[in-house]
Amino acid sequence: MNKLLRRQIEKSLGDLSSPPPGWESFLAAVSDAYDAFDADRRLIERSLDISSQELTEINERLRGEINERKDAAEQLRHSLSLLTATLDSTADGILVVDRSGGIGGFNEKFKALWRIPESILASNQDAQLLSFVLEQVEDPEGFLARVQQLYAEPAAESSDIIRFKDGRVCERYSRPQFLGDQIVGRVWSFRDITEQVRAAEQQERLVQQVEAANQEMAKVNKELSDFAYVVSHDLKAPLRGIKTLAQWIATDYADRLDDEGKEQLRLLLSRVERMHALIDGILQYSRVGRMSEEKVLVDLGELVPQVVDLLAPPDHIEVTICDELPAIECERTRITQVFQNLLSNAIKYMDKPKGHIHVACQADDGCWIFSVSDDGPGIEEKHHERIFQLFQTLCPRDECESSGIGLTLVKKIVESYGGRIWVESRLGEGSTFFFTVPRAKGEKQDERLQVCIAGRR
Repeated sequence: MNKLLRRQIEKSLGDLSSPPPGWESFLAAVSDAYDAFDADRRLIERSLDISSQELTEINERLRGEINERKDAAEQLRHSLSLLTATLDSTADGILVVDRSGGIGGFNEKFKALWRIPESILASNQDAQLLSFVLEQVEDPEGFLARVQQLYAEPAAESSDIIRFKDGRVCERYSRPQFLGDQIVGRVWSFRDITEQVRAAEQQERLVQQVEAANQEMAKVNKELSDFAYVVSHDLKAPLRGIKTLAQWIATDYADRLDDEGKEQLRLLLSRVERMHALIDGILQYSRVGRMSEEKVLVDLGELVPQVVDLLAPPDHIEVTICDELPAIECERTRITQVFQNLLSNAIKYMDKPKGHIHVACQADDGCWIFSVSDDGPGIEEKHHERIFQLFQTLCPRDECESSGIGLTLVKKIVESYGGRIWVESRLGEGSTFFFTVPRAKGEKQDERLQVCIAGRR
């Protein structure tokens, strides 16, 4: 018999070691029933334990799925908010239309660009929206045909330019909207390019005007070149005759002319030479900027000494040149004219019994700075700008022959290279003429040139 059951019965009935007759089978049946009940109870308790664990696990899984869905919903809200903000901040007007012709979405730029009222958008139908926008474009038939073609070919992409009746211009692009590999609609984008188109049209007009002006300038330059040549030829011919006649008179009538007559002939010949130089100067000046020779690399370390030799300065004038002059890309004839005019002026106007002229160069940021210095008479500050003007001289031409074109020619040549020229001088203390020439890209700066300007200016 079950021990627990036996103890409970003995508490009520006393000792069961000698049960009354017939009780053995009853007690055995009760014990079996109690054991069966106890087994059923343990089974039920086990089942309850298992069910409770499973329910706990299921509950945990459900709680996790709920949290995941909450996170997914929050991420979706964040993505939708970001997408909305992006669409509203973009420069393009965006429209989304589904396969059935319903408006799937749009941004404020689209609404503003096409000036669409709320009543049209409230219909949520692309057909009604299309009817409204067709009234605004210059070519409604062409626009409608392109739209219909795209709806007939769902996978097609296209772009074009739309011109509005009010003068605005819009760039249109359209492409299909995919969900996986399935086309579910179409996305339209519209960008206002009115200002760009107007700028391009204005630029085209300016280009045409510049081309027309260039053609007219080329015609004028040719006429000017022809005129300068003819004038030069026609003026020089009688001058040569006058010079020849004056020389004949001076030779043939030398014994008949008094000192005054000889002086008059000398003045006549000097004025003929001045006129000849003036014509050459004007011709050279007119050619700068109109006629150009090929630009080559010119070694000024070789060119400047050649110019000095050509000018043949008198013995009482010493010309020194910086040891290192650069090689620059320029027109050889033009740069020769620059140094020739500056050096010849320094020689011509030297008023000292022992004069000195110095040519130097230094490398500055992006350019070469050349200088031609002398210790001659100097120039008053009030004349520093005037001397670069056409036909301007500082001394009477009868005392010193000058056409008044040399420095003007130098200024025009230097400025044609993108440089500038100026003078630093004080009366009685000499002068220094500076001019700049831009350095070519990639041209290395010679450090030795840094000390070349240390000479006299």
